[in-house]
Amino acid sequence: MNENDEFDLQAVVDGGAWGPEPAKDYLKSLDMLDNVVRECIFVSRRYAGIEAPEGRHFYASVLFVALITRGVSLLNLAPYSPWAAKKIEHWDYASMTGVVRTMIELRAAFHYLCADPCSQDEWYCRWNLFNLHDCVSRIRLFTAQKNDQQVVELEVQAEELRERLRTNSFFQALDPKQHKKLLHGQTAYLFPLETLMEKAGMEVETFRMLYILFSTHVHALPMSFYRLSGDNPERGRGLPSSAEEGYSSLCLTLAATLIVASREEMHALFDGLEQNPAYVAMHQAERMGGETEAETDDGDAEAGADLTIGESASVDVSEYIRITYTRLAIDEIAVVYVHRPSGETVFEGVTSEMGGLQFESFDPYYWDVSVDGAPTTLAAFERMIAAEFLMRVDVKGRRILFKTRATGEAEPAAEEGRAVNDQGAQ
Repeated sequence: MNENDEFDLQAVVDGGAWGPEPAKDYLKSLDMLDNVVRECIFVSRRYAGIEAPEGRHFYASVLFVALITRGVSLLNLAPYSPWAAKKIEHWDYASMTGVVRTMIELRAAFHYLCADPCSQDEWYCRWNLFNLHDCVSRIRLFTAQKNDQQVVELEVQAEELRERLRTNSFFQALDPKQHKKLLHGQTAYLFPLETLMEKAGMEVETFRMLYILFSTHVHALPMSFYRLSGDNPERGRGLPSSAEEGYSSLCLTLAATLIVASREEMHALFDGLEQNPAYVAMHQAERMGGETEAETDDGDAEAGADLTIGESASVDVSEYIRITYTRLAIDEIAVVYVHRPSGETVFEGVTSEMGGLQFESFDPYYWDVSVDGAPTTLAAFERMIAAEFLMRVDVKGRRILFKTRATGEAEPAAEEGRAVNDQGAQ
């Protein structure tokens, strides 16, 4: 690297060494979390669209998604992850510990509020203690910002929440010495965090060791940087080493364990509950590239859903069009529209859970193409497909309708091309 390359990223990459292959144990931990997160994204979506019968169901969905989201963040931090293409494989377990410590606390909150058996009065006590803590935290934040109006409004809410607690029979039965501390609003839980994690399945000694280790890095305490030189020249510099691999593996394995434990409690909590039929119909149509049955009979929205990898199925959706679905991967299906009278292909694409429908080719002589409700030119169309867009195939009208981000929200029955679904996780 010379002085002209001082701020050039590629020069930094070129100046680095090609590190050794990571240890098998590290790759095993990485693969474990990768598979757990992928599975739990689908678990989260399976329980999306269910009306929560109790508060614990609502918060279970919120906290489970939060756990998965942190899992994805951890996978993006991890070297050699399939979730991120990187110029360099940067080893930084210290940053990973912050994510995993948060996941420990999310796991504690999940079990405490959603899975731990307790009476209705105790649950409402726990919940209103959470509400009070949230309110007081916002008061402290807005006080620091000198936003007096918000502070006044929140103080009224905080007092209402304190009154709820004072009249709660479970709260009244607690040791009076606890009342003042809990009503202060800076304690979120009835029990210490280590007790919560023990109830959630982690031994107290293990919790204490991990929490001390992770907290030293979260708070940049001396233990986090005292041994970054001398006999440990690679540590703390983003370079591979046995220490980096070992602690990174610990973070990945622990994260997978925390998510799996919550996944099992999600299954138990939502067992026997069914999704709202309207929600199911809408999202099946989005995933499979069709519209709801009430709007059109362009195709069977569920066709292809039960196919195994490599298997195909065809549906005649009109006098002129047959749609063939072929499963390419667990979450990816090829979609082909064939003109029945001639046997020629007039549309090819791929639909997936993550990306919706993406076209690969279509016959411009068969389809009438519009962008944002108006005719388009070749140059304008090429600019559009290089950006983010939504699309809908209208078999009856022989139309392919595209909508760009600039015009606002897509039609309800739109198919997504390069737009991410928002139901459940991810």
